[in-house]
Amino acid sequence: MYFIKGIMIGLIFGIPVGAIGALTIRRTITHGFGAGLISGLGCSAADLCYCGISVFGLTLISDFLLKFQNIICTAGGIAVIIIGISVIRNKKYEIKEHSDKKRLISFFSSSFAIAITNPATIVTFLLAFSIFNIGNIDSLSDGISLSLGVLTGTLIWWCVLSTVFTFLRRYINEKRYRIINFCLGGFVILFGLGVIVNTLYQ
Repeated sequence: MYFIKGIMIGLIFGIPVGAIGALTIRRTITHGFGAGLISGLGCSAADLCYCGISVFGLTLISDFLLKFQNIICTAGGIAVIIIGISVIRNKKYEIKEHSDKKRLISFFSSSFAIAITNPATIVTFLLAFSIFNIGNIDSLSDGISLSLGVLTGTLIWWCVLSTVFTFLRRYINEKRYRIINFCLGGFVILFGLGVIVNTLYQ
């Protein structure tokens, strides 16, 4: 039961395409399905961390993160803006079938870093638990089941997104590649600016 609810939470809260979604699309187009999936997996790993904090009531960690969330979110927003600028500036037409292990690790770590610098995700999970009528979880097995469900739900979404754009990449030429870079990079920059503005004025 908790596993199914976790999958639903992972799907519902994973589908909105933010900065990680934009990067996943671009990396799928340029480096293939594996690169896109690994990028999404980095975000899923961060979500799993925050879900675990919410489920198991690790108040010391959550209090620390929420206390310094303005600093953490601002730093994350700046990092996202820098990534967006690098995406726009990359005009080299580059589409590869596979990526080396070092690049894949970079894709995972950058996605994880962006996602983990949003401590407000804890609040999002608490809201999700309320919507799905998930109260206090006393059983360790139930907590693990819910967390694995969330991880599964987000992975399903990243698989779907990567699969769709793996199919579409065959229609990409140099001109379209530059347009896509500009659009996705611009979106990432706006997302980063939104995070910073929201942090400063909340």
